[in-house]
Amino acid sequence: MAHPFDPAPHYAPRGKPAKALMIAKVLAGVGLAAFVAGLFMDPTRTRAMALICLVYFTGLSFGGLIFAVVQTLTLARWGRPLKRIAESFFVFAPIGVALLFALLLTGGLHDLYEWAHSPELLHGPHKPKYLQPGWFYFRLAAFMGVLLLLGRHYLRNSLRADLGVASEKLDGKHPAWWGRFIQDWQGEATEVAACQKRMMTISPFYAIAYAVGLSFFAFDVVMSLNPHWYSNMFGGWFFCSCLWLAFIWSGMVSIRGRRWLGLEGIVDGAWHDLGKLVLAFSMVWAYMFYAQLLPIWYGNMTEEIGFLLVRLKLEPWTYVARLVGVMCFLVPFGAMTSRGLKKMPTGFFLVLVIAATGVFLERFLVTMPNVWFESTLPLGPIEIAMAAGMAGLFLTVVLTFLGSVPPVPVSDPYMQPHPDDVHVTPSRTANAH
Repeated sequence: MAHPFDPAPHYAPRGKPAKALMIAKVLAGVGLAAFVAGLFMDPTRTRAMALICLVYFTGLSFGGLIFAVVQTLTLARWGRPLKRIAESFFVFAPIGVALLFALLLTGGLHDLYEWAHSPELLHGPHKPKYLQPGWFYFRLAAFMGVLLLLGRHYLRNSLRADLGVASEKLDGKHPAWWGRFIQDWQGEATEVAACQKRMMTISPFYAIAYAVGLSFFAFDVVMSLNPHWYSNMFGGWFFCSCLWLAFIWSGMVSIRGRRWLGLEGIVDGAWHDLGKLVLAFSMVWAYMFYAQLLPIWYGNMTEEIGFLLVRLKLEPWTYVARLVGVMCFLVPFGAMTSRGLKKMPTGFFLVLVIAATGVFLERFLVTMPNVWFESTLPLGPIEIAMAAGMAGLFLTVVLTFLGSVPPVPVSDPYMQPHPDDVHVTPSRTANAH
């Protein structure tokens, strides 16, 4: 039987990692300065890059919580050491949504979306009615609002159980803000069961809202940048890739922060399983891309084929498309088939960084050609600084949160091995002990 999990070393918050947090804040500041400078140099190109960054990290934040939700729904034990890291991504979601609305309301909608300033260019009976600024904002606010409310309710219950138990074990010596989560605490036995039940109740509703909400998010915020092109699989491709990003970033944060978070010895086995999911979702990503490409390309569909020709055949986009294929599929597929590499933190981390960068370039490739019509690639110091800045802001939020709460779900009964699990040991190994 596997060794039981000892929660005692994980009750107290770890404190903020000063060096990593300083680097993240510096990157965020550099990104903000690059955004402001870019608005004076080329506002359309700068707003487009800001949109790409927000789509990437906002999708990742919602994907993080769906990773935790899936573990709750499936009663999974393997990934519980990563659950708090995945939940931390969701803390960025309100910030990402607020920044997205700020970008759109301060000229981004008119500047980036053709239908917002030239509705007469829309064809057919439905698009002119669907793509209207008021209706667009209503849909975005409604779907994001539902996801934020459900996610907040789930996260509060997850934190309440852990903070309440940790507070008891620490004799009340905890950050003052914990008190907002553990008011009217009724004891570990009652509260842990009640919080687990509430999380199980919320989880299916969040999962449905995630699939529907992020599909509409992809259709409205990304696909409508080119209102003459559409793919009914684009929404599914997007929300699956957001969950994939959550796997990737959970791996990166847990590898780099394992000593700080006290994860050594309890997360090693989870990396192997996580690597298998990264492999599986690289195939899902490739399959869903091919399933969209095949009917459009070989059917030579008039409205849809232009979107692909620009990205797959026109320079410089064709080089970006090839790089995306290598980074999002060939590298993770080739590397993650290795059982040993998934157990090597440095090698595993490198593959995850490549995959995370590949998904960002995929977002760039899907978005930027809709607003940039020059023969040069719009990826210079300003764009790189903005991407690094958004990553810095995201990590600032994640690291601050993880440093303020128990880094693993200490009250979660699924952190413990299943009592009926049997681990068979070869006789020669057993005799050696």
